[in-house]
Formats: sequence, structure tokens, C-alpha cells
Amino acid sequence: MSDSKDRIHRWIDGEDAAGHDPGAEELRAYAEAMEQLAGSRVAAPPDLADRVMAALPPEPDRPWIDRLRALWPSRGRWLAPALAGALAALVLVAGIGRLKGTDDRVAVTFEVRAPTAQRVELVGSFNDWRPGVILLEGPDATGHWTATVKLPPGRHEYVFLVDGREWLTDPRAVAHRPDGFGRENAVIEL
Repeated sequence: MSDSKDRIHRWIDGEDAAGHDPGAEELRAYAEAMEQLAGSRVAAPPDLADRVMAALPPEPDRPWIDRLRALWPSRGRWLAPALAGALAALVLVAGIGRLKGTDDRVAVTFEVRAPTAQRVELVGSFNDWRPGVILLEGPDATGHWTATVKLPPGRHEYVFLVDGREWLTDPRAVAHRPDGFGRENAVIEL
């Protein structure tokens, strides 16, 4: 095995290997033929493409319905293209949604002190006055409950619902407005 490796190395290095291997002369002839082919280029006839196209059989005239069916994948092979198309449409719609408008909402932190409360909720014009949608976290060591909500610019009214029964206006709000039921809503302007 070592002898054949040495012969290969000598041949690669361009040394004369004729005395060591009977196939060396054939190998040298092959290498010379490859060098001659590498240097020669034969141009194709100028009308080759026309002749090839003329030799092809004419395309059969098929009815339009057959041509349409040929576009539709057969034997259940439609699932992957359909899923790929649906995913592409979803990505496109999501991308358009992001490009449509920048998120100009403002993060607002609401805070109320209710040290004995078990649950505090934020209800207002921004969540259609529905309880249970925005729950405040707390209480902390000082009895404060907080929630941060992103709101669109504009005027918003709100109140806190403590333990599901007590409506509490924000005492630190800059403005208040009667709610029509004998209480006041806090008002925030963004």
C-alpha cells in the first residue's frame, strides 16, 4: 500500500513513474489528452438552437380546462402549497397591519390606595366600562394597587371597582366629571 501511495505522490509531483508502474504511461497519455481538451474550444453552429427547437414535436392543442387542471396539484399534493399560501397571506396581513399605522398609544400607570381590598379593577371608557378586563396588581406594602395600560390619545373617563361592589374615583386625578348616577368619574387627557 505504501508503494502505491509513493507512486501517486511522485506522479502528482511530476516525477517519472514509468519504471515503477505499467499503467503510468497510460495515465500520462490521459493527462496529456485532458490538457489538449482544456485548451480547445469548438463553437456551436449559429443555427443550433433553431434546429433543436424545430426538431421538438409540436405541443398538442389541449382544451383550456385541461390546461387549468394541469396547474392544480394532484393526489393530495395540494396541502403543502395551500398551507404555504395561507402562511404567506397571514404574514402579509400582519405586516400590512404593522405598516398601516404606528402604535401611538400611551402607557399610563393607574394607582389607587386600598389596603384592605381583595381585588381592584379598572373600568372606564377605554374598556367599555366592563369589570374584569383590567385587574390591578397589589396591594404592595403600603396598600397601593397599580396597573399600566396603553391608551390611545384623547379623553378617557375611569373609576376603580374595589372588591366588585365599591366604585372609587381616583382622588389624584386632575379632573373629575359627574357620571349621572351620583358619583364622579376621573378624567385623563392624553
